[in-house]
Amino acid sequence: MKGTISDEIEVNVPANVAWELYGTLHLSRFIVQELPTLLNKVDVLEGDGSTGTVLKITFPEGTPGIPYFKERFNIVDNEKRYKQSQVIEGGYVDLGYTFYGIRFEVNEKDENSCITKFTVNYEVEDVRLASHAFTMFEPLQTVIRSAKTYLTNKTHI
Repeated sequence: MKGTISDEIEVNVPANVAWELYGTLHLSRFIVQELPTLLNKVDVLEGDGSTGTVLKITFPEGTPGIPYFKERFNIVDNEKRYKQSQVIEGGYVDLGYTFYGIRFEVNEKDENSCITKFTVNYEVEDVRLASHAFTMFEPLQTVIRSAKTYLTNKTHI
């Protein structure tokens, strides 16, 4: 079974400003610092935030489910402003998913605003496991909403 989940939000900052957060390792650091109930730690195992980078993402102690996952950035396109990653170990892979990928993109609306969007694509053989894919939906919504607040406040200081 294949599935897709996505959400988007308008941010009143230029697209290049939003991409400075979403298109780099700053997003992981932002989540750890600003949303410590979502992530405890992010270790860069390989790379510098560009295509091929591998991260180990650790959840806070006591978080139900899987304690960590490793994610590889398959595509980081600074020109088109999108980053596509895939869980390669732990997390949903350990639950039985054959594919679990997350895409963040920043699309220019006008010179002073943009749309940030996340999309989760997944494949799982056991249909009963598909509902687990939705457990990432709310945390990713929290990330884009918190990032919106952060970016808006940062540019209006």
